[in-house]
Amino acid sequence: MKPRNHDLRAPIFTASWDLCAWLLKKARAQPHDLLARALAEEALRLLDTVTLALKNVDRENALADADLILVRLRLRLRLAVETDFLTDRQGQFALRQADDIGRQPGGWQKSL
Repeated sequence: MKPRNHDLRAPIFTASWDLCAWLLKKARAQPHDLLARALAEEALRLLDTVTLALKNVDRENALADADLILVRLRLRLRLAVETDFLTDRQGQFALRQADDIGRQPGGWQKSL
């Protein structure tokens, strides 16, 4: 169930929420897998950071942090495919989501 708060209906939040929920479900299936935990933790950090930016809590730094989190998340997603934690199709899906999320803060930062 997605949050109902009006401020949190921004496309960047929705995409971050969806990716986070998807990765948490994947990680839950492999609770002792180090990479699964790392993916889940990065996804949660991303969601937290995007939420703070939307709530205008140090927005500029939050957006910069989101960009760094996405760099780490993309790296871990590629590793997840390489090590067969994710299938090629799952990895492509997750990387497309991450790329979509990654394009949004850049435009947002430029508008600040």
